[in-house]
Amino acid sequence: MNPLVVPLIESIGRNFRVVLASGSPRRKELLDRLNLSYEVIPSNFAEDLDKSKFASAADYVISNAVIKAQEVYQRIKDQSDKPVLVIGADTVVVSSSGAILEKPASPEDAAETLKSLSGKSNMVYTGVCLIIGGTEAGKVTIEKAIESTEVTFDELDDDMLEAYVATGEPTDKAGSYAYQSYACFFIKEIKGDFYNVVGFPCARFYQMLRDLHQRGVL
Repeated sequence: MNPLVVPLIESIGRNFRVVLASGSPRRKELLDRLNLSYEVIPSNFAEDLDKSKFASAADYVISNAVIKAQEVYQRIKDQSDKPVLVIGADTVVVSSSGAILEKPASPEDAAETLKSLSGKSNMVYTGVCLIIGGTEAGKVTIEKAIESTEVTFDELDDDMLEAYVATGEPTDKAGSYAYQSYACFFIKEIKGDFYNVVGFPCARFYQMLRDLHQRGVL
């Protein structure tokens, strides 16, 4: 299969230093499909914001994405001979009770989280922040977007729960599951962007780039 070659993406990769402010292998895998030249510089942000201070999970997740992007941008903005485009992202799962579920602290924590999601629907939110700086105009542009997807679990029996936690897959996943892998056996429905659940809303990201280009920012 031939690579995806989009003139806009080629131009961005050629004219900007593009940085993904995330060490997530899933985000890297998805971004690679766009055939965009970029580098990975994970954010050092501790992700320790007080959830109770935010009116909604959407507000919380976009704040995380913005801070991640800003932290990396501040580190590299004076080290580049080209304008900079930093991509920040954050994903959380929100239970039917409204609890924000991030990565589990332990296998036991993962099991408890999965039990709480069994037979119910949860929402996945991903915040994406793009920071563009170092252009001739001298202006820094911050573009933000949020994608949401509803995921419905089947009833999760004990055998599957124990086997799934034993794989180690829930360890580094928001909400303790990965739909694109073993969790496909107990997720019965999804409403919205599949890739948002994986951790990066690809279509929304491309739309952001296209909109920025049309406005003359990229």
